[in-house]
Amino acid sequence: MPKKATSFELMLPQRDSKTPAYRWLYGAIGGEILDGRLHPGTRLPATRDLAERYGLSRGTIVSAFEQLKSEGYVQGSVGSGTYVSKVLPDQLLQVTHKVGAQPTPPRKQRRKISDYGKRVELFPSYAIRTSRAFRANLPALELFPANLWAQIAARRFRRASASFLLGCEPLGYYPLREAVADYLGTSRE
Repeated sequence: MPKKATSFELMLPQRDSKTPAYRWLYGAIGGEILDGRLHPGTRLPATRDLAERYGLSRGTIVSAFEQLKSEGYVQGSVGSGTYVSKVLPDQLLQVTHKVGAQPTPPRKQRRKISDYGKRVELFPSYAIRTSRAFRANLPALELFPANLWAQIAARRFRRASASFLLGCEPLGYYPLREAVADYLGTSRE
């Protein structure tokens, strides 16, 4: 007996040409879930139906659904359908206040942004949502030592020769490969 198609119509915003299709779909469905328009337990349309309706490949739809599933927004398995999770990950990360306790208002800090910083765009994959703790595929960028990295890179490029700028072997920079091999050889003994 064939399954009935879902009568639920998913209304998605217009796609920006700069955004990859799976990120657009992921962001749109995730936004619908977080805004409460897709309630917990709601069955999402089948991947084939969405692919046909929006003119996308089924692989694109599956990639977006897998990303939502890995982050805990949807659940399901092959053949049973995809449903909005009963408990959303954002609900788990919210701090509840004790009864009668006054929450402290967040302090706003003004940050100075350089002219260059005002012109730079974020990476396309990070422009969808702000980064939160314990998210899959979102590194803790605020912990990266960007100033130290910039100093070391600048020092290295000041001493760069033309052969260095042309590139290296297809397998990578040989001294680095040796160092990694030595480290792995000693650490895995």
